[in-house]
Amino acid sequence: MDCRIRLLAAGIAVALLAGAAADTARAQDGVHSRYEGDATAPEALWAWNDPVPWRVGVEAGRAGRTVKCGGTECDWTGDSAEGVLSVAPWGWLEFYGRAGVHRGKMERGAHSAKSGAGAGGALGAKLNLWEIGPERDTAAWRVTIGLQAEYAYRSGGEKDGAKASWGEAFFFLPVDYHLSFLGTQRSAYATEAHALDLFAGPACSLLDGDWTENGAKSSFKQKQAAGVAGGLRIWLLENLGIEGTLAWFDGMTYRAGLQYRF
Repeated sequence: MDCRIRLLAAGIAVALLAGAAADTARAQDGVHSRYEGDATAPEALWAWNDPVPWRVGVEAGRAGRTVKCGGTECDWTGDSAEGVLSVAPWGWLEFYGRAGVHRGKMERGAHSAKSGAGAGGALGAKLNLWEIGPERDTAAWRVTIGLQAEYAYRSGGEKDGAKASWGEAFFFLPVDYHLSFLGTQRSAYATEAHALDLFAGPACSLLDGDWTENGAKSSFKQKQAAGVAGGLRIWLLENLGIEGTLAWFDGMTYRAGLQYRF
């Protein structure tokens, strides 16, 4: 688990260095000269002329997996309800965090037990690597290939003698198709929506945790790590969107939420 955290931290560090280099190159080209048109304009120590985009949201989801527990295969279910906060220091890089309430359920044949509500959260990053499409000033569509990495730790409180704690490292390589309804003929027929994204790609989920029932503790981990994921994001307004995602490994995982972009 520590190795996965170090890999995720190394990836984020590389992305930050790349972003800093890109900003330096653009600054040398004069792109960031805010006073190019008015040399007499005053400057300040802190400026809010181009605020960093923030998003807040709420999400609910369920993870269904087959796990290896105590030498046998069991059915695992993890439920979550979380708040989300993300920030994009550059348009192609986004950091996010989630925190909320979680609980787990373990089924061994005819026997099943459910933990109580517990706490947990996740930290992750999304990186857009490559894009194809028309010029951005007139773009109605574009296709982006990206990378997402996340680590989550969650726990379920004790209930009827059962409690749980589990972690998950998640990696996703999405191909995203973005379609804008504004500035096109479609806007006359789709005035209720601003834009939409369809995304899908290969995914990897490394799940492991501990399940305690009536004082007996056992460890569990995923049976299958490789899978696929995809989803749909609809921007009802420029700053208000809904999103749903599905992932399949050895069971179905789904998540849905609402987000607001500042």
